[in-house]
Amino acid sequence: MTDPNVIQKCSCPCGASTFKVVAPPVLRFYCHCSICQKLYQQPFADATVLKLSDVILPEAHEIQFKKYRKIVGIERGTCSQCCKPVMAIAGSGAKGLAFIAAQNYSDERMLPPVKMHIFYGSRCAEVEDELPKYKGYLRSQFAVLRSLSAAGAQE
Repeated sequence: MTDPNVIQKCSCPCGASTFKVVAPPVLRFYCHCSICQKLYQQPFADATVLKLSDVILPEAHEIQFKKYRKIVGIERGTCSQCCKPVMAIAGSGAKGLAFIAAQNYSDERMLPPVKMHIFYGSRCAEVEDELPKYKGYLRSQFAVLRSLSAAGAQE
């Protein structure tokens, strides 16, 4: 039996770490930060953002969360089986946000279009497109927060 509230199912590449989302993402961007480059083993991560309350993790899950920078409040989760990124979490409760890689959704066609590149100053390759490109920590964070606010995700 399917749950009518579930918009999409998500998983890591090996399928050991699964979860559901009950609302569509409010933002999608390409992140060129050095942490994403290392974790995804790609020039950038294609990431989506949604409210943490819209993510349903099973009680017993295979995701191991870790902070990669002391001052940044983002915990990045990787699968304990395949060690690939699953999702990241910033904050908790009603104000918390979830960051999920586009590749982890069951149907990427249902995702919003990419709005921007962030941490573009850390890029390892040029990207030729018409999207805005934000360099540096503050500019990148402000661009994401401004987009989230415009989408109503920071209410």
